[in-house]
Amino acid sequence: MNPLFKPAELLYRGINRARRALYRAGVLQGKRLPKPVISVGNIAAGGAGKTPAVIAIARLLTDRGLKVAVLTRGYGRASTEQGPVTSLDAARFGDEPVLIKKSVPNANVIVGSNRHENARDIDADVFVLDDGFQHLRLARDLDIVIDVPDARFSREGRSALRHADLVIPRQLRTTLPPNLGRVFAFAALADNEQFFRALREAGVDVIGTRGFPDHHRYTAADLDALRRDANGATLVTTEKDAVKIGDDRIAVAGAEFVLPAEVRERVLLTTTNQEMRRGKRRKGALLQRVEYIAYRTVARAIVSMSDRSIHAWGARLGTLARKVLRKRDRLAMRNLHATFPQRDAHELRRILNDCWRHFGRELLVALQMQNLSLDEIAARCPFEGSHFLDDAIARGKGTILISAHWGGWEVAGLALMSRVRNVRTVARPLDNELLERDLQKIRAKTGASMIDRRRAARALMKGLSENATIVLLPDQAVQPREGVLVPFLGRPAWTTPAPAKMALKAGSTIVFGFCIPDGLRHRVEFVGSIAVDELPEAERDAVALTTRINDVIARRIESRPDLWLWMHDRWKGTGEGKAADVV
Repeated sequence: MNPLFKPAELLYRGINRARRALYRAGVLQGKRLPKPVISVGNIAAGGAGKTPAVIAIARLLTDRGLKVAVLTRGYGRASTEQGPVTSLDAARFGDEPVLIKKSVPNANVIVGSNRHENARDIDADVFVLDDGFQHLRLARDLDIVIDVPDARFSREGRSALRHADLVIPRQLRTTLPPNLGRVFAFAALADNEQFFRALREAGVDVIGTRGFPDHHRYTAADLDALRRDANGATLVTTEKDAVKIGDDRIAVAGAEFVLPAEVRERVLLTTTNQEMRRGKRRKGALLQRVEYIAYRTVARAIVSMSDRSIHAWGARLGTLARKVLRKRDRLAMRNLHATFPQRDAHELRRILNDCWRHFGRELLVALQMQNLSLDEIAARCPFEGSHFLDDAIARGKGTILISAHWGGWEVAGLALMSRVRNVRTVARPLDNELLERDLQKIRAKTGASMIDRRRAARALMKGLSENATIVLLPDQAVQPREGVLVPFLGRPAWTTPAPAKMALKAGSTIVFGFCIPDGLRHRVEFVGSIAVDELPEAERDAVALTTRINDVIARRIESRPDLWLWMHDRWKGTGEGKAADVV
């Protein structure tokens, strides 16, 4: 880089770093669109291959039948018009938007600087944000950054890459027309030498080159000069430049971005997993720090408290939560009333009050046990009926341990990991990076492996093939497209069939276990198992097996309803959530 540009680069990087800090602290907030947003960007000033990457992602999504809208600023155009690209007029809409529209005709390409406003009335299943890593005004669900370590000018320092969801290398595949022969190459890119080098590496006989500034608008005089310089050789340029010229006599070399398999999988997952979309709202660094300080303060206080004090303060915390979380309390009462219509309102109120106190206690007890040694954890939570688990592990085909959000499931998880090897749990990473770091340390202490539930299927099947014990709590609602409608506590509820399907596919054993508060301590009861590979053929059905799993969980809840998480909308999507409040 020219040394004269270095101060400008440092100033530009400093401004972007300050902006990003304000957004992450929550001082500034990005606006959200009603559908998922996938951003493609970089920290370099051009030359990363963003446009070919946007085209590759848009093609991937449109090939799956999705309605795609690409949001792009449209640099280098003569017009200030904003809105959909309605023709292949590069002067009006910009070279990159026209190239995207030409390459992916089924995509809706929207040009303009205010990309949130431009997208509000667009009918789309997914938005692809072109050059969006620094466009923080628009919230995104997946941030992809193309890394170009040798870039001549950087918009941000490399430390900004840690804020991306995926960092991928620039990997372009050059496509050439047949029978090129001798060529004279020209281009108007951020990095023209990259294009010329790619031609030579592809074996093209390049007799000369000429570069223009990025987004250059060619004149007739430019083209005449290029023909003179070519001296009879074939003129060749990029697709981005060709859309501005419209001359069929000039050969066009394409650049296809090669998307790694994991990127393709993540892109498709982002468009289909609405649960992940809702959980994507990142907390700012300041809020994360405040939460972490509060957590560490409570955790330190608990270390010096007696078991009896922890239970007493936990009950007070639960009572406070009931008063603060009024909507959750009303939801819980609706659930209880619909499940136990024969019980009067006073009895249901007593059950729910006990439930709030129970979960307040469990929260503090779980914090306490995270600071204990593995031997201390095992001593505080003995196992009963452990032969069910031992027999399942001895079969060697993997074990699926089914429990529920009932009793002390967090305590049970720690107790299990302290006594059983090769345990795999499924969870979504916390949205507080500091808390997630501490949680990872606890898992490392126990030797357990956590699998991100957004990409769990393949990893879980691999775990079963390695005779792992997979812990699943399938008593929460799922999206209708992800579940089956089977009875739960006497009412149809959307339920994940994943445990049943995995057990049937791997021939694994399903074991049921529940953690019961026992005075100031806990105990884990293993209450039965299903050897799936020994089931009669007529019973090897995912829906029937899911119903059996629900029945076992429901019986446990009915035995002690005050220990289950009634505050969860278990029957959402079935139309039962519209029942009247019960107080």
